[in-house]
Amino acid sequence: MTSSREDNLIATIDKAFADVRLEDGVSLNMTEYNDSGGSAKHYAERAKQDERMDWHRIDGKTLQKFTATFSFTDLKGFRFYIPAYMTWTIRNYRTSDSIISDFTIYAINPEHHLFRDVPLTTWFTESQVAAMAQFLQYACDNDDNLDGTVARQNLQKLRAGHQLDSDTEVAL
Repeated sequence: MTSSREDNLIATIDKAFADVRLEDGVSLNMTEYNDSGGSAKHYAERAKQDERMDWHRIDGKTLQKFTATFSFTDLKGFRFYIPAYMTWTIRNYRTSDSIISDFTIYAINPEHHLFRDVPLTTWFTESQVAAMAQFLQYACDNDDNLDGTVARQNLQKLRAGHQLDSDTEVAL
C-alpha cells in the first residue's frame, strides 16, 4: 500500500523514464555473468531472454535476485534499471529486508564508477535527475527503514553537480 506522496513519486519516475530502453546495454543476467568474471556462462545464455524494451515488465522477484546490477552494468543498463529499482524500493522497503533498497540508494551517486567519464548529470535528462533527487529525498525522509545517511550524502553530491539548490526542485 502506498501513500499519495509515494504514488506521486512513482508517477514522476514513470514519466521521467517512460521511453528508456536497454538497447545494447548490459542486462541483469549479464551483470551476474560479469560479476562471475565470465565463469558463470549460464548467465550469458539467460541474458538472451532479458527484458530490453520496458523496465516496468521486470517483476520484483527478478529485481531481488540481482543485487550486483549497478556494480556490473553499463550506462545504458544503469539508466534502464534505476527506475525499476527505485519504484520497487518505494513499494516494498517497509515489508522487505532485501538489500536492493539500500543498493539503489548507493547507486545514485555522481561519484559512481560509471560516471567517471560521462557525468551522471549529462547522461540523464533533467527530469530523470530530478526524479532521482526526489527519490533520494524520500529515502532521507524515511531513514528509519532506508539508509538516509547515504541518501543525504548522494543528494548533496547530486545537488552540487547539477545546481539543485532549492527544495522546490525536489519537492514531491
